[in-house]
Formats: sequence, C-alpha cells, structure tokens
Amino acid sequence: MGTFRTLSTADVTAILAAFGRAEVRLLGHTPITAGTINTNVVVDTAAGRLFLRVNEGKARDDVEREAAIVSHVAARGVATPAPLLAPGGAPFIDWNGSYVSLFPWVEGRVLARAEVTAAHARAAGAALARLHLAGLDYPDRRPGRYEPDEIGRRFARIAALGDPALGQAVAELGPELARLEDERQAGVAGGLIHADLFIDNVLFAGTRVAALLDFEQAAWGCLGYDLAVCLLAFGFGRDDFLPAVTRALLEGYQTVRPVAPEERRAFGADLRFAACRFAVTRITDVHLRRRDGAPEGKDFRRYLLRLRRVREHLAAADGLLAITDRS
Repeated sequence: MGTFRTLSTADVTAILAAFGRAEVRLLGHTPITAGTINTNVVVDTAAGRLFLRVNEGKARDDVEREAAIVSHVAARGVATPAPLLAPGGAPFIDWNGSYVSLFPWVEGRVLARAEVTAAHARAAGAALARLHLAGLDYPDRRPGRYEPDEIGRRFARIAALGDPALGQAVAELGPELARLEDERQAGVAGGLIHADLFIDNVLFAGTRVAALLDFEQAAWGCLGYDLAVCLLAFGFGRDDFLPAVTRALLEGYQTVRPVAPEERRAFGADLRFAACRFAVTRITDVHLRRRDGAPEGKDFRRYLLRLRRVREHLAAADGLLAITDRS
C-alpha cells in the first residue's frame, strides 16, 4: 500500500504553491497504491502531469541524501527523474511536519513478472551499469542501512525468538551468514548502488528503460552486490532462474561496464548474501509485523528458495549465474 494519508485538493494546491507553482491550474490528483513506504500521488495540472511524494516518517537528512543522489546520476545521463526544486533551491518542502518531493512525470509502466523478457532484462542490466558508472565520482561514501553487520543483528533477533514458524529459515540462514562472513571479500569494486532494483522499481516503455525509481536505499556499496540484487529480482521465475532472462541481464550489464576478474570471482557470494539479506528483512519488516496487525506482504520464503537455487547452480558449476569474461 502506497497511500498512508489522503490529500485534499486544498492540500495539493498548497504544495504546488510552496514549489512556486501557484499559478499552475490543478486539474486533479489520484493516489498511487503501489509501494510500502511513502504516500504517492499523481498530480494533473494544466502544465502537465507530476509525481508527488510525501516522505512518510523520514528525517531531513534521508530526504536530502536521496535527492542529492538522484540529481547527481540524472545529470550524468541515468534514466531517472530529478526532483523539482522549491523557490529556495531545496529539492523538497517541509509541509505539515513531513517532507514532500515533486518530480516530473515519466511515461512508462511497471511490468508484471510474467511479462519480463530477455530484452527487458538486457535493458535493465545496462541501465544498472550506467548508474554504477555515473556514481563513481559521487562524494558521499556513507554505506547503506543493510550492511552485513545489520543483517547479522537482525538475524540474531530472529533466532532468539525461538519461533517454530521460522525454524527452517533460522536453520538455513544462520550457517549461510556465518560462511559468508568469512568468504565475502573486502575491497571488491565499490561505488554508488541502488540496492533495491526490483522489477517494480523500473519503468519500461516497450523494451526500453524509461526510468529507474525509488533510490531510498541508494548508498555507497559493493557493485557486485547491487547486480546480484537486480538479478535475483529479474532473473528468477516461479521456482528457478530463467536462463534466457538471467543471461541477458548479465550480458546487458557488461555491454556498458565490464566486470573485473575479482568481481566475477566474488559474484557467487554476492548472490548468496543478497538472498540472505532479503529473506532476513522480509522476516523482520513483514512477517513479524503481521502479529501486530500489519497487512500481508512479501513472503520471506521466496528468498529462501532463491538462496537454495543459487547454491545449487553454483555447486553444479553450470555457469548460469556466472559473469563471463567478455574481454
């Protein structure tokens, strides 16, 4: 659910005025129910369509940081809409105790999983590589919120619950995270990463990427991990990885940014950690919150299944999840 409050016509009019658009005639506005964090609204005006976001529960630093990242990469050719500026130059306004962002509207649509073809995956891989290249000179090198230490802390809390419903997850994730602590390599290529490039965070126009969306988790991190997150999202079908889609995404990435040998060697561990990370956070942020009346959400078991399949393909050395040397 992407609507946490209802905005009236007067609310939207006031927000437009705060962005210096008091003279722009409002034609209407419609809530967008996709998403799980912010209140998102389509705003139709006589001057065109806009995307309005109320950043729910976020600190000013979080909103400023995301806006700076998006503006940086958009200026370097990444397909993503930069936030519009308020009269004082800020990329947001302070409205009723929340920070509100306003973006140009980008035409395109989010694909259902069954609609994703190899051509879509190739385009997504190339778009992610362009983002990685555009972010190499980004000055803020603070890590994201879901680094291994944080995932370890969350897992420890899960294990301490002794919940029988989570017994299998604890049995699989505990040893895997322990192995990864030893196996993942420090110093492998880092840069600005999206960290959450799922299918629903990409707008397509045909097979072309119209926009990358939702940079809330973007930070400085491991580029291979970011590619792993994207591959786990796009390349996995109902029960296993789709060979044509998986290969196309990796090929698309490498047409823009060739991957160094040390990154290729580390990629299996990056895939395993990405699967663990999303299994853990779906337990803590979705599954456990259902006890407090939170709505149904994404099932952590889907990422446990991804983890199993990753391990099987790596053990078989079948090459499906390997980044090939294209030099």
